[in-house]
Amino acid sequence: MKRFSKSMVFVIILILVGTMFMSGCEKENATSQKTEEPTVSEKEPVTLTMTFWGSPQEKKAVEEAAKKFSDKFPNVTVKAIHIPESDYDAKIAAMVASGQAPDYAYIHGQQGEQFAKEGKFYNWFELMEKDPEISKEDFVDDIWFRLNRDNAWAISGAVECFGLFYNKDAFNEAGLDYPPSKFENSWTWDEFVNVAKNLTIDTNGNNANSPKFDPNNIKQYGISFENWFGPVSVHVINNGGDFVLEDGKTFGYSKPEAYEAIQRLSDLINVHHVAPSPIQARAIPGQAAAIESKLAAMSMHGQWINLDLGANNVNYGIGVLPKMDKESGTLKISGAISIFKDTKHFEETWELAKFMCGEGVESLYENGLWMPTMKKYYTDQELLKKWVGPNPAHPEGFKDAMLDMVMNHSKPAMVYTIKNQSKIDAMISAALDPVWMGEKTAKEAMEELETKIQPEIKGRYDK
Repeated sequence: MKRFSKSMVFVIILILVGTMFMSGCEKENATSQKTEEPTVSEKEPVTLTMTFWGSPQEKKAVEEAAKKFSDKFPNVTVKAIHIPESDYDAKIAAMVASGQAPDYAYIHGQQGEQFAKEGKFYNWFELMEKDPEISKEDFVDDIWFRLNRDNAWAISGAVECFGLFYNKDAFNEAGLDYPPSKFENSWTWDEFVNVAKNLTIDTNGNNANSPKFDPNNIKQYGISFENWFGPVSVHVINNGGDFVLEDGKTFGYSKPEAYEAIQRLSDLINVHHVAPSPIQARAIPGQAAAIESKLAAMSMHGQWINLDLGANNVNYGIGVLPKMDKESGTLKISGAISIFKDTKHFEETWELAKFMCGEGVESLYENGLWMPTMKKYYTDQELLKKWVGPNPAHPEGFKDAMLDMVMNHSKPAMVYTIKNQSKIDAMISAALDPVWMGEKTAKEAMEELETKIQPEIKGRYDK
């Protein structure tokens, strides 16, 4: 056999080593190319469906947000479908039943709770744990709709709260000081009632403190409020009551802390004659309109009416709610937003969800409809100035009566804490109808309801 020279052996070894090295590089490159996932902006074109309800201003802002998202991610088109709130649940149910569930959607609590139990939504807490860009700690407390402590089926679309809105001109004409905007200066209930009497004017110009006052012919009420669970329960909670007690088993509205607060609200209508009855309230187109037109000098209502009051350049201010026996706090409340598991484009939908928690809806913060869910909008001075202004939708008293109250003196509304809340609320609301009309006391109505409602009490999500 012919022998190879040393130089030839050396050349062969070099060739073999080089071949092995090139093969390894090709495998490494192939592996790298295989494991690197394209970003959302690099993927194929997709269309997301987003459903929502809201006023014309909200519709415009959400549609603008959808366009901004597509500008940021050109391969993603967001189909923003506005559905009237009265038709919303039926439409969503039909979409889900037909296998055409939206990717990202506003959801009402009762429907959302049922869908969540059926496993139709992603868990926001799990999604944030996997995302280095965002965490639960980035958000204001008490804004999660939960099945349990570890499963949030929805996030609040915004932070909303309650305060005391007032027409400055009405106060000026009566020669009265404006309501306090700081927590520590809040009126007692008796002080509040007296001011409301001075601001309630009959057609002859007499106020409700006058012996000549005619309660049957009122042209300006001192105060107006709606009787759905939000404006009512904030006073119940401020008086130490709740829908369901801490044990998760006991009906709370039949307890003195609750029915005494409700009775005080009823007395504004039926005893002091400073607030319209439900029948009289039908002639008032809304709480913002009542303040603007001076059909009411004050309104205990939600933060969202800043939108209409600011847009119409009403001369108004905001104070803190009057105290019950305990304190003057506020409630965090909002509609829910969920991500359906049926989405075929999860990554794009998750990016949309994050976008709609901040930069995508800053215009809704600025125009007064919403308050932010992320803490940075309350602590970063540049961001704070950007949305709070001063501007027409964030008048005198806003920072103290809204921002400070949300961050330091608020509790979550029962939509976040009480299981089967929608059914319980519907039963309470019906039982309170005669209370608002002065036909029953709150104590009588709630004690009569107790045995009927007890089977519907299923516990609390925060326990």
